[in-house]
Amino acid sequence: MLQTLIISNYALIDSLNIQFENGMSTITGETGAGKSIILGALSLLLGKRADTTVLKDTTQKSIIEATFHFADDELKPLFDSLDIDFDHDTIIRREITPQGKSRSFVNDTPVSLQTLKELGNILIDIHSQHQNLFLKESSFQCQVVDAEANNANILREYQTELRSLHAIQKELTDFLTETQKKKDDLSYYTFRLNELTKANIQIGELEELERESVFIDNSEEIKSMLNQADEIFNGENAILPQLRTIQQHFEKNASMSSTFQNTAERLSQAYIELSDIANDISHENANLDFDARKKEEIDERLDTLNNLLHKYSAQSEQELIAQKEELQKLVSNLENADFHSEELQKKYNVQLSVVESLAQKLHDNRTKAIKSLCPQIVGLLQKLGMPSVSFNIVISKTDDFHANGSDDIKMTFSANKNIAPQWLGEISSGGELSRVMLCLKYILAKSKSVQTIIFDEIDTGVSGEIADQMGTMMQEMSREMQVITITHLPQIAVKATKQYKVYKTETAVTTTSNIVQLTQDQRIEEIAKMLSGKTISEAALSNAKLLLNAN
Repeated sequence: MLQTLIISNYALIDSLNIQFENGMSTITGETGAGKSIILGALSLLLGKRADTTVLKDTTQKSIIEATFHFADDELKPLFDSLDIDFDHDTIIRREITPQGKSRSFVNDTPVSLQTLKELGNILIDIHSQHQNLFLKESSFQCQVVDAEANNANILREYQTELRSLHAIQKELTDFLTETQKKKDDLSYYTFRLNELTKANIQIGELEELERESVFIDNSEEIKSMLNQADEIFNGENAILPQLRTIQQHFEKNASMSSTFQNTAERLSQAYIELSDIANDISHENANLDFDARKKEEIDERLDTLNNLLHKYSAQSEQELIAQKEELQKLVSNLENADFHSEELQKKYNVQLSVVESLAQKLHDNRTKAIKSLCPQIVGLLQKLGMPSVSFNIVISKTDDFHANGSDDIKMTFSANKNIAPQWLGEISSGGELSRVMLCLKYILAKSKSVQTIIFDEIDTGVSGEIADQMGTMMQEMSREMQVITITHLPQIAVKATKQYKVYKTETAVTTTSNIVQLTQDQRIEEIAKMLSGKTISEAALSNAKLLLNAN
């Protein structure tokens, strides 16, 4: 329920802090006092767009803040789906800056206008005259029938399964569309796959081939280097025998000096290492063979790899191999497309059966509910001054599945005898529409689909006993939800447990709207004024007391 509404710097409002309670509350006041301004500010919290024209002082920002109390965790899944922290006392705040920027917060978490709208649809239903247009919408009429049919749980399950059906349908459609496009190019993809497969690309191959190519290109220099080294080590004036002779001399005289001993050991080690190097060089020189045909093979392979890299816009063998694997998957999918589409179609058909079954349950429950719902609405309308009313609900199945099932629901209405019933969307009488809408909202209150409902002068065009009956209906609704009613009729104002008065004050430079909760004595005076006008008679005061005590 709505607990607190704080408004600052909005339209004619400097600053307001309104405390609301559960049950039924009424807001009264003269025309133009600012009741609609309060609703306008509240609408901003529900996602309505705003601009700087709402600022009373254009140099300061406007802030609208409301606190809602939830007795249980029923709305926690909604908060979770919107990625908002749930709290039993939730604060929604909207700010409009002088620069025209708007910011919204739920429990101090920044949120979008769309999030406010989704949350607002559950928290508050503001019913104004223009909302009677909803009567024309099949979805709203369906909502009323579902409230009587207790379809809430089945409808949620149906909508979940319908989303799954749409997802599978999109997957199937996208697959078939994409497959058809690519099937035309299957031979092209197959050619590229064969080309990459035949190339038998190995990771690191390019670098190794380039190294071998450079090695062969420098064959003469390498051969010359090895011959020269081999000659030095093993030729006519080889250094190894000379080194061996020097080492033996130092070894012979090692006992004469530790330096000689150390030098002899080092020369021995050097001789062993150089002998080993000499053997390696001799072996390499003897076995080194620069095959011209191998050079041609290497260059040909390098050309193949480089051409593939360029052709496939790749930077390495890894990328070429990755493209080959992607082509393998693509060609395989295309070659098995018929099988995959059949599997998706089977999946779709299974899901379709689930959706059809749930839609049928909704239809059956609605058909049963209509039998009891129509007499209820007729009875309510008769209490509201339509003794000859006729009301019926026609339900028919369609071939399509929409958000509420596969049903098309139309409500027909006639207020008078011998007048053919009309579709609700064709009714032009504002008074009739208001009374029909109140009855439908009365039915909806049983489903507790919203936390709070605000009626904005729904009683326009009625008076006397009818107004009293409308007030009684709102009073009964307040047992299921919080009801706030803006009214000019005393018969309705007295039904509330709390009454608020909106009034204007004027100075030489500005006009300001204010609101105050009335005490019992103030309520008597306000009701008396609504009965008799500005000049309050004793009879009006007495009548006001009787009305308040009777309710």
